[in-house]
Amino acid sequence: MDSTVSDSDRALAHWQEIERLGLSPYIAELDSLGYTIIPPEVAAPSGFASSLLNALLEVAEKRSGTRPELQQDERFDNPAVPFGEHFAYLLFEDEVFQQALLNPVVLALVTHLLGENAVLSNCLAYIKGPGNEDLGLHCDNVYIPAPFPAHAQVCNATWLLTDYAKEDGALCFVPGSHQYGRHPNPGEGLEARVAVEAPAGSLAFWHGNTWHGAFARTNPGLRVNLINAFMRMYMRPQEPYRENVTPEQLARHPERFATLLGQHVGYGWKEEGPDYDALGAHAGKGQSRWY
Repeated sequence: MDSTVSDSDRALAHWQEIERLGLSPYIAELDSLGYTIIPPEVAAPSGFASSLLNALLEVAEKRSGTRPELQQDERFDNPAVPFGEHFAYLLFEDEVFQQALLNPVVLALVTHLLGENAVLSNCLAYIKGPGNEDLGLHCDNVYIPAPFPAHAQVCNATWLLTDYAKEDGALCFVPGSHQYGRHPNPGEGLEARVAVEAPAGSLAFWHGNTWHGAFARTNPGLRVNLINAFMRMYMRPQEPYRENVTPEQLARHPERFATLLGQHVGYGWKEEGPDYDALGAHAGKGQSRWY
C-alpha cells in the first residue's frame, strides 16, 4: 500500500473500480441486506467456475481415493450432517484457488467491507449430499462477543459450483440481520430465511454480522461450493497461510496476495522484537476502511 495516497484518493479509486466491474447494484444490496449474489457473467470469465469445480473434485479424489459423482453419490448422503463433507486448506492445492482469491470482483467486495489490509482466514469447500437437517442460522463472527461493531470484522466469499435452490440445499440469509449486532438465539429468525436461488458460477458474498444457514438438500446429487473467509488484519486466521506460503508463490502474484496471506501483519515476533515499520504503517488506523 502506498502510504502517500490519501484516504479520499483511495475511496475514489475504489469506487471507480466498483463501477468498472459493474458492482454498484450489488454493493447497494450488500449494504442494505447484508449479502449479495453476483451472477456468473459478472463474477468471473466464462469457464472459471468449471475450472474451480474440476480442481476441487481432483482434490477430493486425491484425499479420499474416489472422485465424487455430482449426479448421485451415496457416500455424501448423511441425514444428520447439515454441512456435508469438509475439504480444508485448499489454497495451495491448485493455482486456480489462488486465482479465485485474487478475483477482482472478490477483492473489490472485500475492500469495501474490510479495507485494503484484509487477510485471508480460510480457503475451504463443502460437498453436500441429501439429508434431513438444515444448517442452523449463525453469523461468521466466531468468538466475537455482542454487541458487534457496525463495521465488518469478517466477510465471506462463496463460489457456488453447482446450481443453488432450496431443494438443492442452498444457503439462506436473514435480510438486514447484519444490523442486529449480535448472534442469533436458538430458533430465532427461521421464518425470515430467504433461500439463495442462483446458477452454478455465481458468487455469494456477505457481511460477517449477517445471519445465514442452509436448507437440507432434498434433491439427489451433490451441492458443491468453495469458500474464502476474510478478516481484519488484527484477527487470527483459521488456516496458517502466513507461515506456509513460499517465496516462489509470493513472487508469482501481485503484492495484494502477500497482504492477503498476512505477510504485512506486524504481530508474531520472537527474540528479534516487533517490526516497527509494519506496525507503524497501521498505527492508529484500525477503524479506517483502508487499513
